[in-house]
Amino acid sequence: MRHRKPNNCVSTRREERGAALITTLLLSALLLAAGGTLLLTTAMTGTTAVESTAEMQAYYAAEAGVASALNVIRGNVDSNPTGTRATFREIACSKDLWTATSGDRVNVAANGSTSFEVTSIADPDKPDFGFCVAIAPHPDATYKPSRLVVQVAGFGPRNSRKNMEIIINRLTLNFSVPAAITGRNQSGTPSLVNFGASTETSASGFDAYDHPSPSVGAIAIDSQDQFTTQNVINGCHPDGSLCGGSTPNITPSTASVLSSSITPNFLTSVSAAREFLYGTDGMKAMAMGQGRYFTSGAAATSSASGLGANLPDGVLTFVDGDFVLGPGNPTGQGILIVTGDLTLNGNFNFNGVIMVLGAGRVFRSGGGTGNIFGALFLANFAPTGSATDLFGPFTFDTSGGGTSNIQYNSDWNDRAKSVGGHSVVGVRERL
Repeated sequence: MRHRKPNNCVSTRREERGAALITTLLLSALLLAAGGTLLLTTAMTGTTAVESTAEMQAYYAAEAGVASALNVIRGNVDSNPTGTRATFREIACSKDLWTATSGDRVNVAANGSTSFEVTSIADPDKPDFGFCVAIAPHPDATYKPSRLVVQVAGFGPRNSRKNMEIIINRLTLNFSVPAAITGRNQSGTPSLVNFGASTETSASGFDAYDHPSPSVGAIAIDSQDQFTTQNVINGCHPDGSLCGGSTPNITPSTASVLSSSITPNFLTSVSAAREFLYGTDGMKAMAMGQGRYFTSGAAATSSASGLGANLPDGVLTFVDGDFVLGPGNPTGQGILIVTGDLTLNGNFNFNGVIMVLGAGRVFRSGGGTGNIFGALFLANFAPTGSATDLFGPFTFDTSGGGTSNIQYNSDWNDRAKSVGGHSVVGVRERL
């Protein structure tokens, strides 16, 4: 009789009952988790997109606030009430005179969804703002901030906010003014200085703006010209003979001698002067960028802005050649650069800085009286050449024609240094 072995397959499979269900549940849970993650990601992406758009709108609102503040600082917006000039001092002390800088919310979008607010205007060099309340004779009564830090907040939808900060320099150009008249000469040949006799040119280092005492020299020259220039100031011939003649009105009566500490940076060398005029970021390039470069005096005077006589701070005018200033009152304001001969003609009145750089010659013609309130610079050098070139003798001969007055004026010198617009030296987003 044959014995059959028991079949264990049925027993084993009984133990596997429900495995398919568990597997199905696990796969379903996995698919559910994946689907949930996808739904969550999709929802978050939509929310992130909305939030990102809101933040971007706030950022652009902050940028609009920066642009609006700059527009005020550059004098393109009238005060309210009208009549206050937008100087760095006035904006720091009376920022509520301009809507954009007042600290109030200013709408960017018509529906009010985006806006900006200037949260702070500060002078980093005098953060206590004591100069705002100082009165004469305290030195702070005439203090002018050299730079401002402006903080702006931009607001967008969903309570979004972006903060920005900019640093603005008051001056586009920065150079020292050692005297009402400054002339450079390194050649060994004396410069020609003649203030005239019967019709004299006076020169003064007294600040015509706000200081009753001499602030700088009346004339500053290199040591090699000191002897001949001082003789002329004393009423003598340049060589010192025949003293006792007509003495020009020069205050202070002693000519200043240029040293490394007071020489303007653009006159430290011929190379520096060439770079200042013709370099990549030089005055010629700046003038061309502003449409203020001219190859003739006639083109300059007939231009839309003329010589800036009717503009608050004047303009930059670069004349590549000879130029006749005057007659007319006022004749011009700002910075006038002449590479050829400058002739002061008849009645004229210029406020700001005149640079006769190149030919380095100034003459006087015609009757009447003329004034320059600011400063005059002269230097004789070729536009191209060797790095070792030296400044040649300059010519200042105002013996012909009427009387003239050249007087230092700190306010007009400062205005002239900002003719290119106040420069932004830093911009950043703040937390």
